[in-house]
Amino acid sequence: MSKLRLGIISDCIHFQNPNGKFGTETHILLKQIEALAFHFSEVVLCCPVVLFDDKKIATYYSIKNITIVPVPNVGGDSFSAKLQLLSVIPKWFAAFKKVNKQTDIVYQRFPNNLNIPGFFYFKLKGKKTFATYTGTWKSYRNEPVTYSFQRWLLKHFFKGPVWAYIDDVSQNPSIHAGFSPSYKKNVWDEETEQVNKRIEKLQTENLSVLKMITVGALVANKNQQLILNACLQLKKAGINFTLTIVGDGILKEQYQAFIQQYQFQNQIFLVGKKTAEELRVLYRENDFVVQAPIHEGFGKVPIEGFFHGLIPVLSNLTMANAMTANELRGFTFKVSDENDLVRVLSSIFQQQNKLPDIIIAGRNYAASQTLEAWAEAYYKTVCTFYNV
Repeated sequence: MSKLRLGIISDCIHFQNPNGKFGTETHILLKQIEALAFHFSEVVLCCPVVLFDDKKIATYYSIKNITIVPVPNVGGDSFSAKLQLLSVIPKWFAAFKKVNKQTDIVYQRFPNNLNIPGFFYFKLKGKKTFATYTGTWKSYRNEPVTYSFQRWLLKHFFKGPVWAYIDDVSQNPSIHAGFSPSYKKNVWDEETEQVNKRIEKLQTENLSVLKMITVGALVANKNQQLILNACLQLKKAGINFTLTIVGDGILKEQYQAFIQQYQFQNQIFLVGKKTAEELRVLYRENDFVVQAPIHEGFGKVPIEGFFHGLIPVLSNLTMANAMTANELRGFTFKVSDENDLVRVLSSIFQQQNKLPDIIIAGRNYAASQTLEAWAEAYYKTVCTFYNV
Protein backbone atom coordinates (compact mmCIF):
# COMPACT_ATOMS: atom_id res chain seq x y z
CA MET A 1 0.00 0.00 0.00
CA SER A 2 1.37 3.44 -0.98
CA LYS A 3 1.02 6.72 0.89
CA LEU A 4 -1.00 8.18 -1.98
CA ARG A 5 -4.58 9.21 -1.23
CA LEU A 6 -7.23 8.48 -3.85
CA GLY A 7 -10.43 10.39 -4.56
CA ILE A 8 -13.25 8.77 -6.55
CA ILE A 9 -16.11 10.66 -8.22
CA SER A 10 -19.04 8.37 -9.04
CA ASP A 11 -22.80 8.61 -9.48
CA CYS A 12 -23.29 5.20 -7.85
CA ILE A 13 -26.02 5.59 -5.22
CA HIS A 14 -25.00 4.76 -1.64
CA PHE A 15 -26.76 4.75 1.73
CA GLN A 16 -25.88 4.46 5.41
CA ASN A 17 -27.53 1.84 7.58
CA PRO A 18 -28.55 2.42 11.24
CA ASN A 19 -25.19 0.99 12.37
CA GLY A 20 -23.34 3.69 10.44
CA LYS A 21 -22.04 1.43 7.66
CA PHE A 22 -22.06 2.72 4.08
CA GLY A 23 -23.22 0.39 1.35
CA THR A 24 -24.74 0.15 -2.12
CA GLU A 25 -26.81 -2.14 -4.28
CA THR A 26 -24.13 -1.87 -6.99
CA HIS A 27 -22.15 -4.76 -5.56
CA ILE A 28 -19.51 -4.94 -8.29
CA LEU A 29 -18.51 -1.27 -8.02
CA LEU A 30 -18.07 -1.68 -4.27
CA LYS A 31 -15.73 -4.62 -4.87
CA GLN A 32 -13.77 -2.57 -7.40
CA ILE A 33 -13.40 0.35 -5.01
CA GLU A 34 -12.17 -1.99 -2.29
CA ALA A 35 -9.67 -3.53 -4.71
CA LEU A 36 -8.30 -0.08 -5.58
CA ALA A 37 -8.22 0.87 -1.89
CA PHE A 38 -5.65 -1.89 -1.32
CA HIS A 39 -3.11 0.25 -3.23
CA PHE A 40 -3.82 3.59 -1.50
CA SER A 41 -3.53 4.81 2.08
CA GLU A 42 -6.94 6.50 1.95
CA VAL A 43 -9.90 6.54 -0.42
CA VAL A 44 -12.41 9.40 -0.43
CA LEU A 45 -15.54 8.50 -2.39
CA CYS A 46 -17.77 11.35 -3.57
CA CYS A 47 -21.18 9.95 -4.52
CA PRO A 48 -24.95 10.40 -4.07
CA VAL A 49 -26.23 9.21 -0.68
CA VAL A 50 -29.92 8.42 -0.15
CA LEU A 51 -31.98 7.36 2.86
CA PHE A 52 -31.64 3.74 3.91
CA ASP A 53 -34.51 1.27 3.84
CA ASP A 54 -34.45 -2.43 4.68
CA LYS A 55 -35.75 -3.42 1.24
CA LYS A 56 -32.37 -2.70 -0.33
CA ILE A 57 -30.24 -5.65 -1.45
CA ALA A 58 -27.18 -4.13 0.16
CA THR A 59 -23.46 -4.80 0.21
CA TYR A 60 -21.34 -2.87 2.74
CA TYR A 61 -17.73 -1.76 2.73
CA SER A 62 -15.58 -4.08 4.78
CA ILE A 63 -12.32 -2.09 4.89
CA LYS A 64 -11.64 1.00 6.98
CA ASN A 65 -9.65 3.34 4.72
CA ILE A 66 -12.73 4.42 2.70
CA THR A 67 -14.72 7.55 3.62
CA ILE A 68 -17.74 9.06 1.92
CA VAL A 69 -18.31 12.66 0.80
CA PRO A 70 -22.07 12.71 0.11
CA VAL A 71 -23.87 14.70 -2.58
CA PRO A 72 -27.63 14.84 -3.30
CA ASN A 73 -29.10 12.23 -5.61
CA VAL A 74 -30.59 14.05 -8.60
CA GLY A 75 -31.27 13.27 -12.24
CA GLY A 76 -33.99 12.51 -14.73
CA ASP A 77 -35.33 13.65 -18.08
CA SER A 78 -38.10 15.99 -16.92
CA PHE A 79 -37.76 19.78 -16.87
CA SER A 80 -38.12 19.86 -13.08
CA ALA A 81 -35.37 17.26 -12.78
CA LYS A 82 -33.06 19.43 -14.89
CA LEU A 83 -33.82 22.45 -12.71
CA GLN A 84 -33.08 20.37 -9.62
CA LEU A 85 -29.78 19.38 -11.24
CA LEU A 86 -28.80 23.02 -11.60
CA SER A 87 -29.72 23.75 -7.99
CA VAL A 88 -27.26 21.18 -6.58
CA ILE A 89 -24.21 22.23 -8.60
CA PRO A 90 -22.93 24.46 -5.76
CA LYS A 91 -23.13 21.43 -3.43
CA TRP A 92 -21.19 19.40 -5.99
CA PHE A 93 -18.41 21.98 -6.09
CA ALA A 94 -18.28 22.06 -2.30
CA ALA A 95 -17.83 18.27 -2.36
CA PHE A 96 -15.16 18.51 -5.08
CA LYS A 97 -13.30 21.00 -2.90
CA LYS A 98 -13.24 18.49 -0.03
CA VAL A 99 -12.02 15.71 -2.31
CA ASN A 100 -9.33 17.94 -3.81
CA LYS A 101 -8.06 18.90 -0.35
CA GLN A 102 -8.05 15.36 1.06
CA THR A 103 -6.48 13.44 -1.86
CA ASP A 104 -3.49 13.29 -4.19
CA ILE A 105 -5.09 11.67 -7.26
CA VAL A 106 -8.72 11.61 -8.43
CA TYR A 107 -10.44 8.78 -10.30
CA GLN A 108 -13.44 9.93 -12.35
CA ARG A 109 -15.98 7.40 -13.57
CA PHE A 110 -17.77 8.59 -16.71
CA PRO A 111 -20.39 9.01 -18.08
CA ASN A 112 -22.52 10.80 -15.50
CA ASN A 113 -23.79 14.30 -14.75
CA LEU A 114 -21.60 14.63 -11.66
CA ASN A 115 -18.36 14.31 -13.60
CA ILE A 116 -19.15 16.95 -16.21
CA PRO A 117 -18.55 19.84 -13.77
CA GLY A 118 -16.05 17.53 -12.02
CA PHE A 119 -13.97 17.37 -15.20
CA PHE A 120 -13.62 21.16 -15.37
CA TYR A 121 -13.10 21.62 -11.62
CA PHE A 122 -10.20 19.21 -11.31
CA LYS A 123 -8.68 20.32 -14.61
CA LEU A 124 -8.64 23.95 -13.43
CA LYS A 125 -7.09 22.79 -10.15
CA GLY A 126 -4.34 20.95 -12.04
CA LYS A 127 -5.21 17.75 -10.19
CA LYS A 128 -3.70 14.42 -11.15
CA THR A 129 -6.62 12.43 -12.57
CA PHE A 130 -7.48 9.19 -14.33
CA ALA A 131 -10.79 7.94 -15.66
CA THR A 132 -12.95 5.07 -16.79
CA TYR A 133 -15.67 5.45 -19.40
CA THR A 134 -18.17 2.73 -18.49
CA GLY A 135 -20.55 3.29 -21.40
CA THR A 136 -20.35 2.28 -25.05
CA TRP A 137 -17.20 3.91 -26.46
CA LYS A 138 -18.52 4.07 -30.03
CA SER A 139 -21.46 6.35 -30.73
CA TYR A 140 -24.86 4.73 -31.20
CA ARG A 141 -28.36 5.70 -32.25
CA ASN A 142 -30.29 7.82 -29.72
CA GLU A 143 -27.21 8.18 -27.54
CA PRO A 144 -27.62 10.98 -24.95
CA VAL A 145 -25.81 14.14 -26.02
CA THR A 146 -24.14 14.34 -22.61
CA TYR A 147 -22.55 10.91 -23.19
CA SER A 148 -20.97 11.86 -26.52
CA PHE A 149 -19.84 15.17 -24.97
CA GLN A 150 -18.06 13.41 -22.11
CA ARG A 151 -16.40 10.98 -24.51
CA TRP A 152 -15.20 13.96 -26.57
CA LEU A 153 -13.73 15.57 -23.46
CA LEU A 154 -11.91 12.36 -22.55
CA LYS A 155 -10.52 11.89 -26.05
CA HIS A 156 -9.24 15.43 -26.53
CA PHE A 157 -8.82 17.28 -23.23
CA PHE A 158 -8.39 14.81 -20.37
CA LYS A 159 -4.86 14.85 -18.99
CA GLY A 160 -4.48 11.40 -17.43
CA PRO A 161 -4.98 7.77 -18.47
CA VAL A 162 -8.46 6.72 -19.58
CA TRP A 163 -9.79 3.16 -19.65
CA ALA A 164 -12.59 2.38 -22.11
CA TYR A 165 -14.37 -0.74 -23.23
CA ILE A 166 -12.69 -1.17 -26.60
CA ASP A 167 -11.60 -4.39 -28.29
CA ASP A 168 -8.59 -2.98 -30.11
CA VAL A 169 -5.62 -0.68 -29.51
CA SER A 170 -6.49 3.01 -29.46
CA GLN A 171 -4.54 5.50 -31.58
CA ASN A 172 -4.50 7.76 -28.53
CA PRO A 173 -1.75 6.44 -26.19
CA SER A 174 -3.70 7.69 -23.15
CA ILE A 175 -6.75 5.52 -24.00
CA HIS A 176 -6.41 1.97 -22.68
CA ALA A 177 -8.56 -1.09 -23.36
CA GLY A 178 -10.22 -2.02 -20.09
CA PHE A 179 -12.51 -4.55 -18.50
CA SER A 180 -14.84 -4.52 -15.52
CA PRO A 181 -14.05 -7.25 -12.99
CA SER A 182 -16.43 -8.86 -10.53
CA TYR A 183 -14.41 -11.43 -8.60
CA LYS A 184 -11.12 -11.95 -6.81
CA LYS A 185 -8.71 -14.75 -7.65
CA ASN A 186 -9.84 -16.72 -4.59
CA VAL A 187 -13.34 -16.99 -6.10
CA TRP A 188 -11.83 -18.48 -9.26
CA ASP A 189 -10.06 -21.03 -7.04
CA GLU A 190 -13.21 -21.78 -5.04
CA GLU A 191 -15.13 -22.62 -8.22
CA THR A 192 -12.52 -25.05 -9.57
CA GLU A 193 -13.99 -28.21 -8.07
CA GLN A 194 -17.55 -27.60 -9.25
CA VAL A 195 -16.34 -26.55 -12.72
CA ASN A 196 -14.29 -29.74 -13.03
CA LYS A 197 -17.35 -31.80 -12.12
CA ARG A 198 -19.37 -29.86 -14.70
CA ILE A 199 -16.77 -30.66 -17.38
CA GLU A 200 -16.50 -34.34 -16.41
CA LYS A 201 -20.26 -34.71 -16.67
CA LEU A 202 -20.32 -33.11 -20.11
CA GLN A 203 -17.58 -35.47 -21.27
CA THR A 204 -19.72 -38.49 -20.46
CA GLU A 205 -23.27 -37.36 -21.24
CA ASN A 206 -25.12 -34.67 -23.15
CA LEU A 207 -27.22 -31.99 -21.52
CA SER A 208 -30.91 -32.87 -21.63
CA VAL A 209 -31.96 -29.33 -20.68
CA LEU A 210 -30.57 -25.96 -21.73
CA LYS A 211 -30.24 -24.31 -18.33
CA MET A 212 -29.92 -20.58 -18.97
CA ILE A 213 -29.59 -17.48 -16.80
CA THR A 214 -29.77 -13.80 -17.72
CA VAL A 215 -28.89 -10.99 -15.31
CA GLY A 216 -29.72 -7.29 -15.51
CA ALA A 217 -32.29 -4.58 -14.94
CA LEU A 218 -35.66 -5.38 -16.51
CA VAL A 219 -35.55 -2.51 -18.97
CA ALA A 220 -35.86 -2.21 -22.75
CA ASN A 221 -32.13 -1.99 -23.47
CA LYS A 222 -31.36 -5.28 -21.69
CA ASN A 223 -33.88 -6.86 -24.07
CA GLN A 224 -34.97 -9.87 -22.02
CA GLN A 225 -38.12 -9.96 -24.14
CA LEU A 226 -36.07 -11.24 -27.07
CA ILE A 227 -34.83 -14.14 -24.92
CA LEU A 228 -38.41 -14.88 -23.87
CA ASN A 229 -39.51 -14.92 -27.51
CA ALA A 230 -36.65 -17.29 -28.31
CA CYS A 231 -37.83 -19.58 -25.51
CA LEU A 232 -41.22 -19.78 -27.16
CA GLN A 233 -39.55 -21.00 -30.35
CA LEU A 234 -37.41 -23.49 -28.43
CA LYS A 235 -40.56 -24.95 -26.89
CA LYS A 236 -42.18 -25.33 -30.32
CA ALA A 237 -39.00 -27.05 -31.54
CA GLY A 238 -39.15 -29.53 -28.67
CA ILE A 239 -35.94 -28.34 -27.01
CA ASN A 240 -36.17 -28.56 -23.23
CA PHE A 241 -34.90 -25.50 -21.35
CA THR A 242 -35.10 -23.42 -18.20
CA LEU A 243 -34.45 -19.68 -17.94
CA THR A 244 -33.72 -17.80 -14.72
CA ILE A 245 -34.13 -14.01 -14.99
CA VAL A 246 -32.28 -12.07 -12.29
CA GLY A 247 -33.11 -8.40 -11.80
CA ASP A 248 -35.94 -5.95 -11.31
CA GLY A 249 -37.35 -3.05 -13.30
CA ILE A 250 -40.25 -1.48 -15.13
CA LEU A 251 -40.82 -4.47 -17.45
CA LYS A 252 -41.34 -6.98 -14.66
CA GLU A 253 -45.12 -7.11 -15.06
CA GLN A 254 -44.81 -7.48 -18.84
CA TYR A 255 -42.52 -10.48 -18.41
CA GLN A 256 -44.77 -11.99 -15.74
CA ALA A 257 -47.71 -11.69 -18.13
CA PHE A 258 -45.73 -13.43 -20.88
CA ILE A 259 -44.87 -16.31 -18.56
CA GLN A 260 -48.51 -16.67 -17.55
CA GLN A 261 -49.80 -16.43 -21.13
CA TYR A 262 -47.58 -19.23 -22.44
CA GLN A 263 -47.66 -21.32 -19.23
CA PHE A 264 -43.92 -21.12 -18.64
CA GLN A 265 -44.20 -21.13 -14.82
CA ASN A 266 -42.15 -24.35 -14.58
CA GLN A 267 -39.48 -23.24 -17.05
CA ILE A 268 -38.97 -19.48 -16.71
CA PHE A 269 -38.32 -17.95 -13.30
CA LEU A 270 -38.33 -14.24 -12.41
CA VAL A 271 -36.30 -14.19 -9.21
CA GLY A 272 -35.73 -10.45 -8.65
CA LYS A 273 -32.51 -8.85 -7.41
CA LYS A 274 -29.94 -11.04 -5.72
CA THR A 275 -26.93 -10.49 -3.52
CA ALA A 276 -23.53 -11.49 -4.87
CA GLU A 277 -23.58 -14.73 -2.88
CA GLU A 278 -27.13 -15.59 -3.97
CA LEU A 279 -26.12 -14.96 -7.57
CA ARG A 280 -23.14 -17.30 -7.23
CA VAL A 281 -25.56 -20.09 -6.25
CA LEU A 282 -27.69 -19.41 -9.33
CA TYR A 283 -24.66 -19.42 -11.62
CA ARG A 284 -23.70 -22.85 -10.31
CA GLU A 285 -27.18 -24.16 -11.11
CA ASN A 286 -27.06 -23.11 -14.77
CA ASP A 287 -24.94 -23.83 -17.84
CA PHE A 288 -25.36 -20.80 -20.11
CA VAL A 289 -25.39 -17.04 -19.60
CA VAL A 290 -27.64 -15.45 -22.24
CA GLN A 291 -27.45 -11.66 -22.59
CA ALA A 292 -29.29 -9.75 -25.33
CA PRO A 293 -28.64 -6.01 -24.79
CA ILE A 294 -29.26 -3.60 -27.66
CA HIS A 295 -26.20 -1.54 -26.70
CA GLU A 296 -23.71 -2.00 -23.87
CA GLY A 297 -20.18 -0.90 -23.05
CA PHE A 298 -18.92 -3.98 -21.23
CA GLY A 299 -21.00 -6.92 -20.10
CA LYS A 300 -19.90 -7.92 -16.59
CA VAL A 301 -22.29 -10.87 -16.48
CA PRO A 302 -20.48 -13.01 -19.10
CA ILE A 303 -17.22 -12.57 -17.17
CA GLU A 304 -19.00 -13.66 -13.99
CA GLY A 305 -20.28 -16.66 -15.91
CA PHE A 306 -16.75 -17.62 -17.00
CA PHE A 307 -15.65 -17.73 -13.35
CA HIS A 308 -18.34 -20.30 -12.59
CA GLY A 309 -17.89 -22.41 -15.71
CA LEU A 310 -20.87 -21.08 -17.66
CA ILE A 311 -20.83 -20.50 -21.42
CA PRO A 312 -21.92 -17.06 -22.65
CA VAL A 313 -24.39 -16.53 -25.51
CA LEU A 314 -24.29 -12.81 -26.33
CA SER A 315 -25.71 -10.29 -28.76
CA ASN A 316 -22.76 -9.40 -30.99
CA LEU A 317 -21.96 -5.93 -29.70
CA THR A 318 -18.45 -4.44 -29.72
CA MET A 319 -16.97 -6.46 -26.86
CA ALA A 320 -18.89 -9.71 -27.43
CA ASN A 321 -16.55 -11.17 -30.04
CA ALA A 322 -13.53 -10.27 -27.92
CA MET A 323 -15.08 -12.04 -24.92
CA THR A 324 -16.11 -15.15 -26.82
CA ALA A 325 -12.98 -15.18 -29.06
CA ASN A 326 -15.11 -16.13 -32.08
CA GLU A 327 -16.68 -19.22 -30.45
CA LEU A 328 -13.54 -20.33 -28.65
CA ARG A 329 -15.08 -19.25 -25.30
CA GLY A 330 -18.75 -18.76 -26.16
CA PHE A 331 -21.27 -17.80 -28.82
CA THR A 332 -22.79 -14.66 -30.31
CA PHE A 333 -25.99 -13.88 -32.18
CA LYS A 334 -27.18 -10.89 -34.19
CA VAL A 335 -28.45 -7.97 -32.10
CA SER A 336 -32.25 -7.99 -31.73
CA ASP A 337 -32.60 -11.11 -33.91
CA GLU A 338 -34.50 -13.76 -31.98
CA ASN A 339 -34.32 -16.21 -34.90
CA ASP A 340 -30.55 -16.05 -34.83
CA LEU A 341 -30.54 -16.61 -31.06
CA VAL A 342 -32.78 -19.66 -31.55
CA ARG A 343 -30.43 -20.91 -34.27
CA VAL A 344 -27.42 -20.60 -31.94
CA LEU A 345 -29.17 -22.25 -28.97
CA SER A 346 -30.50 -25.07 -31.14
CA SER A 347 -27.03 -25.68 -32.56
CA ILE A 348 -25.53 -25.78 -29.06
CA PHE A 349 -28.16 -28.30 -27.94
CA GLN A 350 -27.65 -30.55 -30.94
CA GLN A 351 -23.82 -30.44 -31.01
CA GLN A 352 -22.43 -30.53 -27.47
CA ASN A 353 -19.06 -32.20 -28.02
CA LYS A 354 -17.12 -28.90 -27.92
CA LEU A 355 -18.69 -27.57 -24.72
CA PRO A 356 -16.03 -28.90 -22.28
CA ASP A 357 -13.23 -27.17 -24.24
CA ILE A 358 -15.26 -23.95 -24.37
CA ILE A 359 -15.69 -23.99 -20.59
CA ILE A 360 -11.96 -24.54 -20.05
CA ALA A 361 -11.09 -21.66 -22.40
CA GLY A 362 -13.54 -19.38 -20.62
CA ARG A 363 -12.15 -20.26 -17.22
CA ASN A 364 -8.58 -19.55 -18.37
CA TYR A 365 -9.74 -16.18 -19.72
CA ALA A 366 -11.49 -15.38 -16.43
CA ALA A 367 -8.26 -15.98 -14.52
CA SER A 368 -6.84 -12.85 -16.20
CA GLN A 369 -9.94 -10.77 -15.41
CA THR A 370 -9.72 -10.62 -11.62
CA LEU A 371 -10.22 -7.64 -9.36
CA GLU A 372 -6.59 -7.88 -8.28
CA ALA A 373 -5.30 -7.78 -11.87
CA TRP A 374 -7.57 -4.84 -12.72
CA ALA A 375 -6.61 -2.74 -9.67
CA GLU A 376 -2.89 -3.43 -10.04
CA ALA A 377 -2.94 -2.44 -13.72
CA TYR A 378 -4.71 0.84 -12.90
CA TYR A 379 -2.33 1.63 -10.04
CA LYS A 380 0.87 0.89 -11.97
CA THR A 381 -0.29 2.77 -15.08
CA VAL A 382 -1.27 5.85 -13.09
CA CYS A 383 1.95 5.86 -11.05
CA THR A 384 4.03 5.54 -14.22
CA PHE A 385 2.07 8.27 -16.01
CA TYR A 386 2.50 10.76 -13.14
CA ASN A 387 5.92 9.46 -12.03
CA VAL A 388 4.81 9.02 -8.42
